[in-house]
Amino acid sequence: MIVAVHALTGAAIGRLCRDPGKAFILGALSHLIADHLPHLDLDPAPECLLAAAALGLVATSQGCDSSEFAGAVGAVAPDLENAVARARRLPEDRLLLPTHSRYHGRKTRGLGPQVMLAAGCLSLLCFGGRKRCQDAPERGISTR
Repeated sequence: MIVAVHALTGAAIGRLCRDPGKAFILGALSHLIADHLPHLDLDPAPECLLAAAALGLVATSQGCDSSEFAGAVGAVAPDLENAVARARRLPEDRLLLPTHSRYHGRKTRGLGPQVMLAAGCLSLLCFGGRKRCQDAPERGISTR
């Protein structure tokens, strides 16, 4: 799975959480689930650029202290293992996460499913309504 799609998925999950700590954990779990889906992986250079762009988008639009950003960081964190493995030239069978070494999703040729998932996550982030119920009283809106 493209790291940027992991980030946007984690951010969308974070949107549904009120707690950044839980969002981080759920984001990391979403990474493991998404790695099982059929997908196309990109070369490291475009992966890094797209990941930085996705994390930057979430940070600037939602805030670095938001549950959305925590979910995005949690969803990206498992891929740090891949970066270290590439830098140290470790074989795939030496990776710790099972979705990186044994149960990685079937490879595909197209980006269609990942683009659709990213678009859905972006839609939730942009048009998902009120950010958190706990914010409502500050705006003078009753939640009852």
